[in-house]
Amino acid sequence: MNSLRAITPLLVGIGLHASAQCPFDPTISPTDLILCPNEQAVLTTQAYDAYQWYKEGELIPNATGQTLAVDQFNDAGYTFTVEATLNGCTEMSPGVLVDGWAFLPPYVIHSGDEPLFVDGNGVAHHCLGDTVLLVFSMTNNITWTNNGVVIPGETASILEVTSSGNYSGSGAPSVCPEFIMSLGVEVSLEFMEPTQPVIEQNDDQLCAVPAGVDHQWFLNGEALPGSSACITPTAPGTYTVEATYAVDCSVPSEPFIITGVEDHAGHRSPRVYPMPASEEVTVDIPMSLNDGKWKLMDVTGREVLRGAMPAQSPLRFQVSGLPAGSYWLRLPGQPLVPVSVAR
Repeated sequence: MNSLRAITPLLVGIGLHASAQCPFDPTISPTDLILCPNEQAVLTTQAYDAYQWYKEGELIPNATGQTLAVDQFNDAGYTFTVEATLNGCTEMSPGVLVDGWAFLPPYVIHSGDEPLFVDGNGVAHHCLGDTVLLVFSMTNNITWTNNGVVIPGETASILEVTSSGNYSGSGAPSVCPEFIMSLGVEVSLEFMEPTQPVIEQNDDQLCAVPAGVDHQWFLNGEALPGSSACITPTAPGTYTVEATYAVDCSVPSEPFIITGVEDHAGHRSPRVYPMPASEEVTVDIPMSLNDGKWKLMDVTGREVLRGAMPAQSPLRFQVSGLPAGSYWLRLPGQPLVPVSVAR
């Protein structure tokens, strides 16, 4: 009995010593490690007698040094700890998360002038003189290409484009400037030469050639009423015209100077009014045009109306049933006369 009582205090003393905390606290640095794609780094702890590293609580074989190499591909998203031993006492460090940067695929935003249209192949068509801004989502180490060829000197995230081509780029995010990503697609842009109407004189009228779907005439810089392809000048001066086309990429005409205007009471060419018309068209015709047939054609040359020439001027016909647009009136022995219908 006496020997058992003597042993018991000794066993209790041994148990208390085994559960005692070590007089040191190992830690891991850095504590906020975020790795770029393909990047490597080193975790380290203080100097002790021995080490054992763990990943998600699992022992890492042969990881028994003061430092541990980690990389983004294998280790991002995992927590690491180290077990350190000093003077026979072993202590586990707090866990440290090794994180990794993740990025959306690179993209380009369009800005600047809007396209006239985008064709079936995804090519955006602009007027020559427009400016398109391509804004790249990447901000570092940027390279722009046109038709696969590097554009010298263009290293900013915004590219100003004024000529046709197939544009692409590559670059890196600001936090990982060495991680170069390619856009992977091309932005196709086509810049079209503008159409400039020419003012041609047709007997006593001035006509925009080619005719558009709408027109604005000017005399000495002042806008004239009406929107027809042809006008009858009423005063001397400088005439210009702006034409709008179905796919509009146009610039104003060159000036056409009229030095004098004759009295056209006995005019030699037909005159159409109102322009545009919505219900009825009236045509003042020369006295000689009192025989034969007339017909009205759309811009494709298809006949939409026809009739006999009246015995005397004027010729009148209804256009209320026709779609809005530009038409051509053919009279016997006369050049085509433009007619405009509006709704």
